[in-house]
Amino acid sequence: MSIIVPRTCTEIADKAARQGQASVSRPLEEFRDTPAYVLLGDPGSGKTTAFKVESAATDNACLVSAREFLTFDVNDHPEWRNKTLFIDGLDEVRVGASDARTPFDAIRQRLDRLGKPRFRLSCRQADWLGKNDLTKLGAVSPNSNVTSLRLDPLTNSDVEKILMDWLGNVDDADEFIAKAGDRKIDGLLTNPQSLDLLVKAVTGGGSWPESRLETFGQACRQMVPEHNEEHQAARESSSIAV
Repeated sequence: MSIIVPRTCTEIADKAARQGQASVSRPLEEFRDTPAYVLLGDPGSGKTTAFKVESAATDNACLVSAREFLTFDVNDHPEWRNKTLFIDGLDEVRVGASDARTPFDAIRQRLDRLGKPRFRLSCRQADWLGKNDLTKLGAVSPNSNVTSLRLDPLTNSDVEKILMDWLGNVDDADEFIAKAGDRKIDGLLTNPQSLDLLVKAVTGGGSWPESRLETFGQACRQMVPEHNEEHQAARESSSIAV
């Protein structure tokens, strides 16, 4: 899958702030002037790709993985100074850690040493500790506030555009979507990674399986391997330590 579609997100507001107000989906690019935000999403939802797009479109920005950011001394990386930092993959350094707060606090320490620059931090939804993380992160934000964003699922239009990019494998995007709906697995279409794997699963054999169960099983077999090398390495090292 080579096409990149513009993504939208929904701000996760405090309960008091959102009482009586519906959450509104907005293009991620509309948050480029925000001093600091966290981008949350499910595995394979496209957080890293979104950061690549946003960092390239942001003046004076630097994209760095959370692991790289924690590994090296900030004094040895002048390219991190006076930049809008896109720190990708907090979850990757939390996996296998005995205390999830330790790598998080190390990131906060480095941001503080860099003079509290503008930053963006991505994390899997399941590995984010909610208000506790948000409050602690505010201490190193340029204005003491951090906006919490949830990456939205792909829209129908997004799915159609991505499937059109598969021409040669997928002959008809609308037909593909309809067949997924018939088998009650259309939920797989709204995640970039599962959509990619579903296309590979059902086109690899030349045709769709007959049943929903068979189709889902075929897609799951594509998903079984851990595609994120950092998560896989962390789990392996954790197993060895035990």
